[in-house]
Amino acid sequence: MEISTAEKGSPGQEQQAAGVGILLQIMMLVLSFVVGHVLRRHKFYYLPEASASLLIGLIVGGLANISDTETSIRAWFNFHEEFFFLFLLPPIILYPLHLFRQLLICFPTFLF
Repeated sequence: MEISTAEKGSPGQEQQAAGVGILLQIMMLVLSFVVGHVLRRHKFYYLPEASASLLIGLIVGGLANISDTETSIRAWFNFHEEFFFLFLLPPIILYPLHLFRQLLICFPTFLF
């Protein structure tokens, strides 16, 4: 998503905004791993790890939306459809096929 030239700041501000965006994403990823570990460690099975990660993303996204941040920082949190459809969706779709193939390979051993 392009930001108009009127909204662009100096190159130093853009680099700082990019650094803040990447730092926030890495912190959310680490926080998701830690929360998932704590949930498994305390055997809290009422909230799955994926749901906890989704809640973390919702909270951080809500805070970023409410706060008075620069548009260049917000640009790092935008949803990009092309990235999702090209890189994230195929593994989600093809993973069950991989499991089904393993099941077909292992199933005949149970018959005999």
